[in-house]
Amino acid sequence: MSISYNKIILVGRLTRDPEMKFSPSGTQISTFSLAVDRNTRSGREDDSTDFVRIVTFGKLAEFCGNYLAKGRLVLVEGSLRIRRWKTQEGEPRSTTEVLANTIRFMETKAQAGITHENSRTEDDGKFNDNDDGITFFGNDSDDSKSDEVPF
Repeated sequence: MSISYNKIILVGRLTRDPEMKFSPSGTQISTFSLAVDRNTRSGREDDSTDFVRIVTFGKLAEFCGNYLAKGRLVLVEGSLRIRRWKTQEGEPRSTTEVLANTIRFMETKAQAGITHENSRTEDDGKFNDNDDGITFFGNDSDDSKSDEVPF
């Protein structure tokens, strides 16, 4: 039995607003690109940015559609996947993307330029004006308030 591990963590800015779709089964899908600067040995930053396609499903896709916008600085955790297919002409194609399972804001609302007018309330499932604006959403749950033993 071989051992494998596939985890990727990226920090970068959205290059455009997330694109929202639905699968035939009704699952919400969100895709966006993340511009991630690459550290070079020489310290120069020219041509050292990678543009990575990010894909999310379900509740995380809904979160992306509601909260993410072009220019937001986020941390994305997920796994790398390579999709392969053939065109109608039979030509092989492939694309590399990150299947995200956690997304975190890496800046406050003020740092991101989100003003009081476009802040939203927690009641409608969006921003809450009385927090610091740094949000986490993903598979991890905060069970620290639960009285139950976690095993």
